[in-house]
Amino acid sequence: MKDVRIALLGVGKIGRELVSRTVSNRHYRYVSVSDKSGVLVADKHFREKDLSRIVNFKSKGGCLADLRCAYEYYEDVSMILNCSDIDVLVDVTYFQTFEILNKAVESSHILLSNKIPVADITHTQFQRLISKGNAGNKVIDLGTTVGAGMRMPDMVKKMGASGIDLIYGCLSGTMNFLSQRLNEEAEFSSAVKEAMSHPRYYTEPDPRVDLAGLDFARKLVILSRLAGESVDLDHVKIDNPIPDDLHGNDLKEFLNLIGSLDYVFQRRIEEAYKCGKILWFLGTGDFNKKEYKVGFEELPDDDPIARSRESDNVLKIFPRGWRRPVTVMGPGAGIRETVTGLISSLSSFH
Repeated sequence: MKDVRIALLGVGKIGRELVSRTVSNRHYRYVSVSDKSGVLVADKHFREKDLSRIVNFKSKGGCLADLRCAYEYYEDVSMILNCSDIDVLVDVTYFQTFEILNKAVESSHILLSNKIPVADITHTQFQRLISKGNAGNKVIDLGTTVGAGMRMPDMVKKMGASGIDLIYGCLSGTMNFLSQRLNEEAEFSSAVKEAMSHPRYYTEPDPRVDLAGLDFARKLVILSRLAGESVDLDHVKIDNPIPDDLHGNDLKEFLNLIGSLDYVFQRRIEEAYKCGKILWFLGTGDFNKKEYKVGFEELPDDDPIARSRESDNVLKIFPRGWRRPVTVMGPGAGIRETVTGLISSLSSFH
């Protein structure tokens, strides 16, 4: 079993958890770690005590540039890609890193939880990146970009080889929780605040990020592309439930005003119930019609999605020619769940 030399992009919560859970495994050797301020590089690899120091420093809000006197330091991670012996570049940031990945794949495998560099580019750029990896026998692993440890992209990619007609589901833990609470007759404003608060903390600090559906749409684009569809992010129609006049307010004012939406959602829920249906925030990729959308939709009240709990992710896949769809459901968000998916992939590079 050979050692795996890792370059880590991002030392946020996911990056720190990944290091903490792999640091004692001698087969994982971190040769560089980076954040927005720059990259630290080890001569051979970072020792366990060095990684613990870096993780502790970052958990207190520090930036890696402040450690430049203790370690070899570069301002730009691209400066070390061709001069360091890297087996796997792991990207757990939340930034556009496409140019870095495009250069790194010339010499190393790529492992991502970051959706932006593979969803916010055109389909042509995406295909070129994948082709570049294939030509050099380099893996570009997107498994944890959707569904965290459940690795939904892996399943869609395999089924897509024989054709998929349709996928739909809720790929946002926050929006799945909100959908559950609305159908339990909670007020929309109360459900949002529940999702924000202890013990859940499902939302981004500003819940409008989740409600806007952009991150959800990125997941839909990734799954659709892996199923063989030529789709770009701007092809996805997003039905944002928050009116434009509530987007410009500061967070405190927004939370004070969000109650104005309670009656709107109460009526929508009631209208759905009259037809034996529920209201759920869904993403749909209809590959036959070439239609892609994200937003609240009505579903039969016995749909398996209604049995989901808390921050579950749910995906229904309709393989071409199959009599019934495949339903995948479970914890599809969270730091520990995401890191479990990353470690699963890292183990394959030994």
